[in-house]
Amino acid sequence: MIFSSYGFVLVFLPLLLLFYFGMAKYVTRRVQQCFLIIASLIFYGALFFEGFKNLWYIWLILSSVIINYSVSLGVQNIKKTALRKIVFVLGVLFNIGLLGYYKYYNFFLENINYAFDTHFTLKYIILPLGISFFTFQQIAYLIDIWKKQEKVPDFMDYSLFVVFFPKMAMGPITFLKDVVPQFQDENNRFFNLDNFSKGLFIFAIGVFKKAVIADTLGSLVYSAYYEPSGLSFGAAWLGSLAYTFQIFFDFGGYSDMAIGLGKMFNINLPVNFYSPYKSKSITEFWKRWHITLGRSLAVLVYFPLGGNRKGMSRTCFNLFMVFLVSGIWHGAAWTFILWGIAHGIVRIFEKLFDKQIEKIPSFIRIFFTFMFVNAAWVLFRSASLEQALTFLKRMFLPENISFAGVSGLAFNTNISYPDILATIYVVSIILILAALVFIYPKNSIDKYNEFQPTMKNAVVTALLLAFSIVHFSRVGAFIYFNF
Repeated sequence: MIFSSYGFVLVFLPLLLLFYFGMAKYVTRRVQQCFLIIASLIFYGALFFEGFKNLWYIWLILSSVIINYSVSLGVQNIKKTALRKIVFVLGVLFNIGLLGYYKYYNFFLENINYAFDTHFTLKYIILPLGISFFTFQQIAYLIDIWKKQEKVPDFMDYSLFVVFFPKMAMGPITFLKDVVPQFQDENNRFFNLDNFSKGLFIFAIGVFKKAVIADTLGSLVYSAYYEPSGLSFGAAWLGSLAYTFQIFFDFGGYSDMAIGLGKMFNINLPVNFYSPYKSKSITEFWKRWHITLGRSLAVLVYFPLGGNRKGMSRTCFNLFMVFLVSGIWHGAAWTFILWGIAHGIVRIFEKLFDKQIEKIPSFIRIFFTFMFVNAAWVLFRSASLEQALTFLKRMFLPENISFAGVSGLAFNTNISYPDILATIYVVSIILILAALVFIYPKNSIDKYNEFQPTMKNAVVTALLLAFSIVHFSRVGAFIYFNF
């Protein structure tokens, strides 16, 4: 059950809102919080719609919550510095170990087997949804408690901080100060029509981005990456652009939905996505794309390594480590690691030549930043380094400049179109989306901030939701569910 599904939009969300706010006048905040925690765990396991096969997901995240909360109490209350440090380090190692086992165990064994010709047996390990997000969130929380920048809340507030369903599976990665004071505000547990209408508005935009745009592009992307060795120059470029726009609308759509759902429950979640393809540099790109991940990596990696306080060479090294960790965080594969390294190298280049780059006209900087991001996404999407290199070779080192086979990107097993119509379809989609991304002056966050409960916005919201629901039958999982 994902946000853009019949079960969530037509059953889970309406019932949750009805019961949560319906009980507000008759129960305490604690009872409401308990109800919302249970509902969030049900959402996480999707028990109502997929049976009990995902029940173990719930025990895993509950164990993580209980252990991290216990550690934070120890870090806050233990007086002996040495013992306090031991407890803190053990807490951080627990989170790293949890993430390492579920996400990287087989990756490490595969590389050990390859490098040393060993034969360690790989395990069948199912990656728990959102483990990267809630693990990073809790490490950052422990660091704040260690630095005495935050105080440990009560267990109910902490549990909701971790498992609150709009952000649990794919972010935004929140800090304690982002949401806990809002959970503690008595006014926020009562229904607010203005907040609900504003939340529903941006939720509808997000659903449309995901269900209608991103998942339409999904078929083009699949065709392009299925066998990149057969792509022409034109088909490779259009296929790469299709994925670049797919992940934009997929993750942007999720980010909008998360903010909208939070707002429906009177909770303001931090903005996580803000027109990243309009960036003039990779530095700016990472202030617009997955904003809360960048903030978390600064706390977890950049500042502990010394930040920019130890000279230019050390600053560049620290920046590189941030992007290396970002690549590793995104996935257990060399493609993700190289993707992170590529971003790190460009980020260091921008740091070293910042004054010279500033003199270049903005539109040129936007163009080349986008071209780099587009090429780097090929690494991100490819199943292997071999596939990525083949794809990039078709784009940048083609045997000839050909646009043959573009129609094949629109291949459909149910309906076949003449090649010319399929080609027009592919090119038109890419051009329309490019215009929407680069030329349209306001993004969804701008629209959200300016929202007024007018009849026009009500009609727009209804149409976006209706059109999106029609497309739910073909909806796929969010791309970032893999991380």
